[in-house]
Amino acid sequence: MLFLVLIIASCTNIEQAPKPEDFYGDEKMTEIMTELYLMESSMTANRATFTDLGTLPSDYIYQKYDTDSVSFKKNLYYYTDRNDEYMKLMERIKGKLELLKDTVEVRVIKEFDKDMPILDKGQDLTR
Repeated sequence: MLFLVLIIASCTNIEQAPKPEDFYGDEKMTEIMTELYLMESSMTANRATFTDLGTLPSDYIYQKYDTDSVSFKKNLYYYTDRNDEYMKLMERIKGKLELLKDTVEVRVIKEFDKDMPILDKGQDLTR
């Protein structure tokens, strides 16, 4: 029992990562993480394309957002050390990904509908 109390007590003094000097803020971090998730999933689905192009998702993101791996990790540690803020960040990312998914689905449906012939009422489809 004493051992359990000591373990719990030792966990209460854990320091959180400090706010980075180049703190991204919620919006930029959401954009970066959303793109990273999209690129990582694309890479998983079609690794050959990324390999052929010599593209690493992280390098692309760092260049696009004018940042580097150290700054990104400091910002990520900041969020992951603050569970409530991290969960809000994940919810924003989830929302953006769902919006993108819905947009793609609408485009696919429109493209599919464009290629479908328009049928007259009473037209026999079995012939």
